[in-house]
Amino acid sequence: MIILNGVSKIFNQGQQNQFVSLQDISITIPPRQVTVLKGPSGSGKTTLLSIIGGMSRPTSGRVTMNGREVTSLPERFLSALRRETFGFIFQQFNLINGISILENIMLPAYPNGERHTLLKARALELLAMFGLEARAATRVELLSGGEVQRVAIARALINNPEVIIADEPTAHLDSKLSVELMAIMERLKADGKTIIMASHDPLVYDAGVVDNIVEIRDGRISCSNRPQ
Repeated sequence: MIILNGVSKIFNQGQQNQFVSLQDISITIPPRQVTVLKGPSGSGKTTLLSIIGGMSRPTSGRVTMNGREVTSLPERFLSALRRETFGFIFQQFNLINGISILENIMLPAYPNGERHTLLKARALELLAMFGLEARAATRVELLSGGEVQRVAIARALINNPEVIIADEPTAHLDSKLSVELMAIMERLKADGKTIIMASHDPLVYDAGVVDNIVEIRDGRISCSNRPQ
């Protein structure tokens, strides 16, 4: 369970260009459920995701994960927490051109120091899960949109994370691929993953797999509910 208590984020604090991105956010994100942060562009969704995933620290407030306060962890411990706990699916997918999809999937696990043969075997299992094992050696720039999507999800799973974080995952997908992505999220939820997505796409927040919707506007929570 992830709990945020009074979290605020201010950029350029004390300067003329100070910007308040989040104000006094207090939410509980249940485990093994799908939670969607819903709101227009600029509402603070991405900033909130970055704080939940340990990529950014709040200006004030606390974040607790499974009973452990993580807000004030030293960076090296926070970095380890990110690798071990979270799998990230970025809006642009952020795959690296010029190398194979197998290498892209393995990259987030390299800092763990795992034996290469074991890591490669796990990456190939993920590719098989998404029907891409025959394309393991293919460079990213030669993939279709749907293949890029599946590789990005496989990469997020390489460290067997407890929590999947996805920032506007359908922003660059057509309706068909968006529906396919939500079907994959349903499979991950069935596997016991906690999934947190930021989106203003009704194909995401109206999906049947979604358990909780947190609406954000102007850096504040405007509504939190469970879909009917």
